[in-house]
Amino acid sequence: MKRFFQVRNKFKICCVLIVIIVLVLLNNLRSRKHISRLDKSVSSIYQDRLLPATYLYEISNRLYQKRLMLEEKSGLQAGWASWKEEKDKEIDSLVKIYDNTYLTKEEKEQWTRFKQQLKRYTEMENAGFTEMSDSMHLSATREGSLDEHFRQSVALLNNLAVIQAGEGKNLQTGSHDIASGSVLGSHLEMVLLIILGLMALILLSMSDKHVLNTDQKAGLN
Repeated sequence: MKRFFQVRNKFKICCVLIVIIVLVLLNNLRSRKHISRLDKSVSSIYQDRLLPATYLYEISNRLYQKRLMLEEKSGLQAGWASWKEEKDKEIDSLVKIYDNTYLTKEEKEQWTRFKQQLKRYTEMENAGFTEMSDSMHLSATREGSLDEHFRQSVALLNNLAVIQAGEGKNLQTGSHDIASGSVLGSHLEMVLLIILGLMALILLSMSDKHVLNTDQKAGLN
């Protein structure tokens, strides 16, 4: 009867060990998924937020450079046409690169508005450069119109930059949550492994007692 209870207890312990092993394996799979999600989140912060933010800055910087040239009181510098053409190509290239980045619905709306505004401003800017090359100065009407459209273009870029910062913050928060979940999973796995070790020791001690009892009985006989 006593041996029956020993076998029964061992069976229970073995079942508990199996359950713990399964839990450890499941937790390990969960941790791997968390690591994969964290990797994607970190990559997204760089690819979809940090790089696009630099593209917006570069576009804004080139718009400012062209605007400053138009404001030169001494007239356009020598070689301004090729210089302007180079800046326009750089802006077009940056716009195409930004088009290929991941954009939220709000970003797509703002970006579409900016491209439309950029087209209008570029047309007015071209007319302004032509006027400057002919008369060495801009008319008050032209200058006022250029200023207004320039401010609108920059304002749309600033709106996009604000959205970028907000989305980046969301990704950072998401990454923090994933990392916290991974740490919690690691702690859980450690606890399960400790329990697994203790259960294994109990099982071994029960086996040792059984062996000792068998040896003692054999010695008495």
